[in-house]
Parts: sequence; C-alpha cells; structure tokens
Amino acid sequence: METTKMKQAKLIACSCVIVFFVGVTASPLWAGQVASAEHSVSGLHKFFVAGGWLVWVVLLPLSVVTIGLIIQYFLLLRRGKLLPTTVINRVHDSLADGDLSEAQEFLRTEGSFLSRTLYVGLAELKNGRGAMENTMAEMIEQDTTTLLRRIEWLNIIGNVAPMVGLFGTVWGMIDAFQGIVNAGGQPEPADLAGGISVALVTTWWGLVVAIPALATYGFLRNRIDSLAAEVSVTAEELLRDVDAKAAS
Repeated sequence: METTKMKQAKLIACSCVIVFFVGVTASPLWAGQVASAEHSVSGLHKFFVAGGWLVWVVLLPLSVVTIGLIIQYFLLLRRGKLLPTTVINRVHDSLADGDLSEAQEFLRTEGSFLSRTLYVGLAELKNGRGAMENTMAEMIEQDTTTLLRRIEWLNIIGNVAPMVGLFGTVWGMIDAFQGIVNAGGQPEPADLAGGISVALVTTWWGLVVAIPALATYGFLRNRIDSLAAEVSVTAEELLRDVDAKAAS
C-alpha cells in the first residue's frame, strides 16, 4: 500500500512540475505573440495567459491532478474490483463442498473488499455466528472508511480551488485599482484590462476545478456506501448456511 501511495505522489508531483515549467516557458512567448497581434485575442490568451502566474503555478496543476484522481478513483471503485464474481463463485463452490480451509486460503490471498470481509468472518465463525457477523461488520466499516479517506482529496481540492480563484480575484482588483492610481484617476480601459482579466480568469479556473471535483466526490461517496451495503448482503448470504462446528 505504501508503494502505491508513493507512486501516486510521484505521478502528481511530476505532473505539476511539467505543467509549471511548460507554463513558465510558454507564457512569455504566447504573451508576446498576442501583444504583436492586439486585434486578435485568442482563446489561449483569454483563458490561460490572461490569468497570470496563479493559473499556471496553482490552478492548472490542480486541474491536472483532479483529472488524474477522478480517473484513478473510478478505476478503483468498480464493482468487479471490490465484489468480484469469481470470488463469489469460488467461495460458494468451496462452502458447498464443505471445504472451509480451501475457501479461507483463497480469500486470504485474493485481497478484494469482499474477500477481506469473508475471510475475517470465516476466521471468527468458530466463536459463533454473532461473533462472525460483528467481525464482518467491523471489517466493512474499516474498509469503507479507508475508501472514503482516499477520495477525500477531491473534497479538499474542491474546497481549496475556489479560494485560490478568489485570491486571484482580489489580486486582479488590486492591480486594476493600482492602474487607476497610476493613471491619475482617469485611466484608459487598457489600464484596467490586465487586472480585471486576472480577476475573472482565476475565478473561472477555480470553478472549473472545483465543480467536477465536488460533483465526483459526492458521486463516489454514494457509490462507496452502496458497494459496502452490497458487500454486507453478499457476505451474509454466502455464509448463511455455514456450520460453526465445521470451522472448529
């Protein structure tokens, strides 16, 4: 598990570094191109360059990280990964043949959500059905909490991104009012355009990052709860007719 977390951290860090250096290198070039063609404002300048360093250094990397996390979590929280049909069929056949040891050995090495729940249930069966059900409930709660903690990153990003956008809004308005001061109180529209662009573009990016992150977070929370309930029902059905004496 630790190795997986280290790989995820390295991937996120590399993505942020790549985006940062591409932005730092390309931003002046694109800005120069736009300045030489003031009559034509490209979409690239409108949504990237005009936002300033805050977009390149913070918000764009956050969007890359968000996309990566969403893809990763959707791959992780598949029904076939947490409740594999092969596990259900294999355990059902082993228990039907009365071979609890074979079922336990298979579950010990399989590693899915359902397998861990069934394994602790069979291990505790010798102490009675009540003990078995309590142990399975504890394992389900533990695994559910672990999954919820993993997707918590989307909640954090979804709440932080609008704050970063708001910071850019304040920064841009300060810059715009400074333009008024520098113009002696009678600025030209061009004197204010830069600051207002920063304010609007950073706000836009903050919402672009936050909305998908929070929407996906809410969807995945419901999915985890649904899959946990299904694990509980499936485990109870598989072990319903197992004799406690056979596990002794």
